Amino acid sequence: MLVFSFPELVERCQTWTPKRPGYAVCPLDHHNPELASSLYRIEPGQANYPHYHHRGDDIFLIVSGVGELITCPMTPPANSVAATALRRTPVETGSYVHVDAQCLHWLRNLSPDQPLYYLNIAPLSHESDRVDVTIEGWNEKST
Repeated sequence: MLVFSFPELVERCQTWTPKRPGYAVCPLDHHNPELASSLYRIEPGQANYPHYHHRGDDIFLIVSGVGELITCPMTPPANSVAATALRRTPVETGSYVHVDAQCLHWLRNLSPDQPLYYLNIAPLSHESDRVDVTIEGWNEKST
């Protein structure tokens, strides 16, 4: 069994693996391939990337920060979507998010000066099952 406070989690993550500029991951517990957990950090004003998974849901727990979750069902699966189809949902410290498979999703950090940290629980197969999506007509301010 593993039990950590948020400060202990951040301290434990001395090595962050960059995923893209302003977005990094620290694997926490990958002993169970169906229920792996990682801590992610999104720097102020940054985001992870629009994507979905063919199989397997995502669970997010926002452990620190303020941002928004952007989603859109992707049935049938596609590699692009119109920005007008996106749904934006505010998230903050303590927010719990369950994203179904085949639902486009990504998180944006809305803070001008504080990182957004979130715990992600998902199958280890998620990385190989991820489909990156182009957002047609995306404008962060107008959608």
